[in-house]
Amino acid sequence: METFANPCLTLLTDSTRYGELDFDLIEGAIEGGVDMIQLREPAFTESKVIKTGNLIREITKNKALFIFNGNPKIAHKINADGVQLPESRIDTVAADIPKGLLIGRSIHSKTTALKSEKAGTDFLIAGTLFKSNSHLEIDPSGLSLISTLCKVLRTPILGIGGINADNAESVIKAGAHGIAVISSIWSASNPKDAAKTLKQKLVVN
Repeated sequence: METFANPCLTLLTDSTRYGELDFDLIEGAIEGGVDMIQLREPAFTESKVIKTGNLIREITKNKALFIFNGNPKIAHKINADGVQLPESRIDTVAADIPKGLLIGRSIHSKTTALKSEKAGTDFLIAGTLFKSNSHLEIDPSGLSLISTLCKVLRTPILGIGGINADNAESVIKAGAHGIAVISSIWSASNPKDAAKTLKQKLVVN
């Protein structure tokens, strides 16, 4: 599956905070409306990434995009649909990425967003928008980051950071093409329903 949904609901993994990955949860979240799964596990060894990635690839096949947050070569090995690059790798241009991979980039400012678009990217993940439990040390940028970027970029933008069912709609109204979440689904008592609720919030009339 290579279609970038609009609006797009993305779920990132985080085994450091939520323990061993629950593949049933991931499958349920997709059934609830998640369009993209990002495997983001910087502490994993390459062999564990490959093993885990192959399992997620089977779950997402023909149902959701599968993006690996990390080395593009590993993304290619696990047959991911794309790779997510950190802001620190802003100098990595599209020509350096294996062909066929969607390119996502994480950005935190207008300056890096413009550089990322010039380097070649299919989508951007911008934040941190609201206070986030995963980055308590970061002062949130607020929705102004999204509205500012939408005025100068053509690339689809997903908001991230402290997004939940109460504020998801505001991110879309600010101009984002979607959202990326962690705790809003991983910590939910019913992840499938949580995903469904979030996806409904993204459809703004």
